[in-house]
Amino acid sequence: MIVSICNEKGGSGKSTLALNMAISQSISKNKLPLLIDTDPQKSIATFLNIRNEENHPKIFDFTYKYGENLKEFLQCCPKDKDVIIDTGGRDSREMRIAIALSDMVIIPTIPSQFDVSVLDKMVNVIKMAKEQNEKLIAYIVINRASTNPFLYKKIESLKSFIEEIEQDYIKLAQTIIYERERYKVATQLGLGVVEIKDKNKAENEIKSLCNELLQCNF
Repeated sequence: MIVSICNEKGGSGKSTLALNMAISQSISKNKLPLLIDTDPQKSIATFLNIRNEENHPKIFDFTYKYGENLKEFLQCCPKDKDVIIDTGGRDSREMRIAIALSDMVIIPTIPSQFDVSVLDKMVNVIKMAKEQNEKLIAYIVINRASTNPFLYKKIESLKSFIEEIEQDYIKLAQTIIYERERYKVATQLGLGVVEIKDKNKAENEIKSLCNELLQCNF
């Protein structure tokens, strides 16, 4: 299974989502997934440096790939290997290759007008990729949503917009990921939110999202 986390707009929380989903899958399946970073910023590598300094155990396999290297690597990747790809915040060759060779694309989207305008472009990219990649399905995930109840209308407005552009292969994920300090704290410790021992809302959200998208679809 190959899952790409894509959005050509930066700041949508792709890397944080990729890290935490990979760690959650690793723990729940007791099997190391492969996390591929295609972003020149190499956020995943930075996280792993912190994790190694803190002497935490290995939680996923990791590699950095770009361009044709990414394409060749994915084409030769074992079919039974769970792969999560973190793409950069732009419409890049790597993003297009990842989408073309994925089973699923996850599009994290913040409830803001700027992100909504980019979302239309991402949906068109998915539609074009679907013509060549018939197995492709995509989920739009409302990510980094504010926990402020007075801003709830922004979430509802985004949900309504997504429901209007849904296709049988482009759907809105029911799980919402909120902007929580726990994600920052966990990253600074070299951990995923599911590894922090006290129960927290961020952990519940990540587990719910993995169950909804990964366990239920594959």
